[in-house]
Amino acid sequence: MSWRNRVEVSYGTLKANIAAILAAAGGRRVIAVVKADAYGLGLERCARIYLESGVSALAVAALSEADRVRASVPDARVILLGSPLPEERPAVVASGYEVCCSSLEEVQEFAHLGSTRAPHPVHLMVDTGMGRFGACPDDAERLVRVVLQSPSLRLAGLATHYPMAEDADFSGGQEQALSDLLRRLPALPKDCWIHYANSEGLLLRPVGASHAVRVGLLISGVLPDQCPNPGIAPAVRWVSSLSLTKALPKGHGISYNRSRILERDSLIGIIPVGYADGYPIALSNKGSVLVQGRRCPILGRITMDYLIVDLTDLPHPPVPGEPVVLFGSQGAEAITVNELARMAGTIPYDILCGLRGRCEVVGVP
Repeated sequence: MSWRNRVEVSYGTLKANIAAILAAAGGRRVIAVVKADAYGLGLERCARIYLESGVSALAVAALSEADRVRASVPDARVILLGSPLPEERPAVVASGYEVCCSSLEEVQEFAHLGSTRAPHPVHLMVDTGMGRFGACPDDAERLVRVVLQSPSLRLAGLATHYPMAEDADFSGGQEQALSDLLRRLPALPKDCWIHYANSEGLLLRPVGASHAVRVGLLISGVLPDQCPNPGIAPAVRWVSSLSLTKALPKGHGISYNRSRILERDSLIGIIPVGYADGYPIALSNKGSVLVQGRRCPILGRITMDYLIVDLTDLPHPPVPGEPVVLFGSQGAEAITVNELARMAGTIPYDILCGLRGRCEVVGVP
C-alpha cells in the first residue's frame, strides 16, 4: 500500500527499549518524559505503553499535556516540568499534578492553593549550571525548608538538570553541588525522589545519590551521540511513496532557484513530503532517502510539499507508489535520525518534534 506521509511507531520496540532503560537505571525509578506529543510519537499511546512497561511517572512541560495524560491514563503519576503560568496554578492543584518549583513566589502560591488534608506534591528544582529553571543551591536550601514546614505542601522531589552530560568535569561539578546541598538539608521524606539524570546522563554518568532518572528521546530508540547503547533499537520509521517519476536531460534545472543543474541524463522521483511536514529544508541538495534499499540523493531545493530525488542508479525502474524511507531502515540500508540531524545542522529532538502537517502517526507491532 502506498503512503503519502506515514510515521510508523513500533509498540514492541518501545516496550523493549523501556526494559533496557529500566535495566540501565540500576534500580532507580524511570520518569518517562512525554512532552511535545511524546517527541512526536503520540502522547496518549506512549503514555499507556510506557506505564504498562514499568515506568513510575510521566513528565510533561505544559498543563494541556498533563490533561491529555490524565484523560488517557487516569491513575498515572504526572509531573509538570518547568513553571506553570500563574493563571494555571489553581488547575494544577485541583488536578493533583506534581509540579516543579524554582522560586519562593511559586512555593508560597502553591502552599496557599494546597490543602492540609491533601498536601500538594512539589519538586524543587536546583540550578547547578543549566541556567534555566531552578534556584541556586543556597536559595534552594531555604526553599526546601519552607516546603518541609508547610502543612499544605509535600516535598515529592529534588531535581537538577544536565546541560551537557558528556562533559565529565562540568557534570561532576553539578553533582558535587547537589551532593553538598543534600548534606546541608534536614532529613527529607522517604518518598522524596532525587533526580537529575536525563537520557544522556543515564548512559554517561555514574549512579550517584539519586532515586529516579528522566528519559525521553532514548525511549524512541534514538541514541545520543557519544553514548553507549544499553540495548535500545530504533522504534520510529518515517515513510512515504513515489508520486511521480520522470526522465530529464542533462542540463535541466531542478526546483526553485535552479540550485541544481543535472550533470547527466537522469531519472528523477517526486516524493510528497516537504518542509511543511517537517522535512528540513537544510537538507536541500545534500540529503538522501531510501528507495529499493538504496540511497537516492535529494536534488535541488526542498519545497513546502515535495522533495525531488535522483533515481538514475537504481537496479530496477521505479514506479509511482513505490515505498520511500525518509528515516529508518529499508533492506540492509538505514538512515538514522541522528544522521538527518547532523546533516541539517540541528539535533535529533528537533527532527522528531518537527514532524507535523500531513504526517500520519500510526502504531505497528
